Amino acid sequence: MLGASPDHRSRRRIRDFAAVAYRRLEPAPLAFSADGTPWSPTFGDIYHSSDGGLEQARHVFLGGNHLPQAWQDRERFVILETGFGLGLNFLATWQAWRDDPQRCGQLHFVSVEQHPFRRDDLVQLQGRWPELAPFAAELAAAWPPLTPGFHRLAFEDGHVILHLLLGPAEDLIPAWPGRYNALYLDGFAPAKNPAMWHPRLLNAVSRHAGSDATLATWSVSLPVREALSGAGWLLEKRPGFGRKHEMLTGHRRPMAPGQRRSGRYSHLDAAASEPPARRHAFVIGAGLAGCAIAERLAARGWQVDLIERHAEPAQEASGNRAGLLHPMLSRDDNLASRLSRACHLFSLRLLRQVDGEDRGLLWGHSGILQLARDAAQEQEPKEAWEAL
Repeated sequence: MLGASPDHRSRRRIRDFAAVAYRRLEPAPLAFSADGTPWSPTFGDIYHSSDGGLEQARHVFLGGNHLPQAWQDRERFVILETGFGLGLNFLATWQAWRDDPQRCGQLHFVSVEQHPFRRDDLVQLQGRWPELAPFAAELAAAWPPLTPGFHRLAFEDGHVILHLLLGPAEDLIPAWPGRYNALYLDGFAPAKNPAMWHPRLLNAVSRHAGSDATLATWSVSLPVREALSGAGWLLEKRPGFGRKHEMLTGHRRPMAPGQRRSGRYSHLDAAASEPPARRHAFVIGAGLAGCAIAERLAARGWQVDLIERHAEPAQEASGNRAGLLHPMLSRDDNLASRLSRACHLFSLRLLRQVDGEDRGLLWGHSGILQLARDAAQEQEPKEAWEAL
């Protein structure tokens, strides 16, 4: 809604997240077709062209969206992908970003996946492309437990952010409160996975497009073209990859003079290319919360002044010799539980990163013991875990 106050928009986004009914994830099984191409028994289709997965990613999705040229000299660039799969599109995009001296300041890659691979299976699959090994190793180290919802993985000192949306696209994409500059429409063939190409989902995806957004997909089926055209895209067929003679690219239909783009996300603009004004924050109190806030702001490019009345940090309530980090579980997986889980997993990744920098951090990932007082209290965490 145009003109809504920031507080109102924030409350609405929280309601959107809370309304999403997460579904238990079923990991993708590791399987291959007769010619050795990774294959999905669930959908009866291959994950990428048998003519080459990495080459397909570069030709269709990067080339089809004019990358890396489109992100050059921008402060921020956002890509939305439908179908993370093997992660090839992400790894190829990350590699292209690192190799580009004119790369954008920050690359956000948002990808939805209903059936993610387990870490060991993903490592085995990505090992087929040795040139991606450095990127694949970092991704494997950060790969989250397969719990539904939103996972934020940071690489390149926070300059490359992978937002994993684990669950059905029709549930999660409408709840994602952002805009994108480029769209990777991937996924299994429309005949094999029609839900991923349903006009209702393509409309939801299109509502998040920035005014200068582009798209690319290997599918040129008539229903897909009609749905995208009806959702505001101008489409063009281009030479495809391998045995696919054609692919599809598109850009947003220009608005008439004086027309404003409407919709729930119209106040967002991921397409801005100008650097933001220098941001400066004052954080009062160098306890655990204050230091954590200061660190995250600094990681995002803010100049931070941390103000503390004592000579050293953590001198009052945060001055314990040790602490425990653990998520809060609930049988209904409510908003507080989801936020707690996301924060816990992000904290673990950050601790591992800091541990690798040899800063003298003393910590261990050892788990906790919680003793139940009665049978009901014993049953509650079991039901909460089974819900995930």
